[in-house]
Amino acid sequence: MFYKLLQWLARIRIPLTLAFAHRAEVSVGDASLLDAFGSTQWKDYRTAEKLFDVWSPLPGTTWEAFHCATLFASLDKISQSQIGPAPDEWFPQWLQSEIPVPKWLDEQTWLILDGPGWISVAIAAHLASLRVAQPVCTFDNWPHRLGLVQPEKTLAALIRYAPWLQYARNGWTNTMPPVWVCDNTRLGTRSGVPREFDNRYFLDDSILPGPELLKASGIEKIVYATSVAGAMQTADLTEYFKLMIQSGYPLFQISLEDLVQWQSEPVPFEPISRQPIKHRSFFRSSIGGFGANIPDPSSSSG
Repeated sequence: MFYKLLQWLARIRIPLTLAFAHRAEVSVGDASLLDAFGSTQWKDYRTAEKLFDVWSPLPGTTWEAFHCATLFASLDKISQSQIGPAPDEWFPQWLQSEIPVPKWLDEQTWLILDGPGWISVAIAAHLASLRVAQPVCTFDNWPHRLGLVQPEKTLAALIRYAPWLQYARNGWTNTMPPVWVCDNTRLGTRSGVPREFDNRYFLDDSILPGPELLKASGIEKIVYATSVAGAMQTADLTEYFKLMIQSGYPLFQISLEDLVQWQSEPVPFEPISRQPIKHRSFFRSSIGGFGANIPDPSSSSG
């Protein structure tokens, strides 16, 4: 599976040495804490290879090609002394014990978790440990001390739950549906100022499967999970969801607010028109790589 990580990195169009030069030292989680097992097994997953592999869909499945390596790859450029699991207090109470499998989740359902990254990771870990869905991570940026997006918390959550997934993988099957694991802060809230690090990104067709592939894989409906009930879709999904509906896929929504909402029947969802994403303004997704420092204005720019 690590070969898949290398294949993914080969698709990135700027030299890795340049991307690494952009890195500033960051801390991930808390190295003094225990993982979701209450153990220190998390220390076995402080490398890109180990963490990427344990969170990957099963080898040879349709979904393996969509599992994004970028955030995992950043782990090898962070000091291991600065790496640890996410603390309990980052997660709501309903996610601090085993959650039930909702009745609406079956092998014909594609679940897209689009909450804060660490929350999406926690829910995906529960589903994967219950052997009802295999995760596909979409985290396409690097952490940076001056970053416009802070994926450090997501990375800490991936480490926290890694031992769970290692234990559960033995019971996974190829028929398990995918669960897309997303960070709803990926677009950021502003374009940044000089000397900040623009690590915003959007989901594109390298991470989102087309309707024909979903149909061939037995997916019949899509459930979109957001932080609160009735929330709009993240802007980069607007046109994609419209395409899915036009292709005959019923689209539903659930909320990740609490256990009651999680177990409730999903409601039909119609994507709300939003201003299109200006793709060229995103360093990661427009020119390749892991983000870029925002330059100072030139003296000739007026």
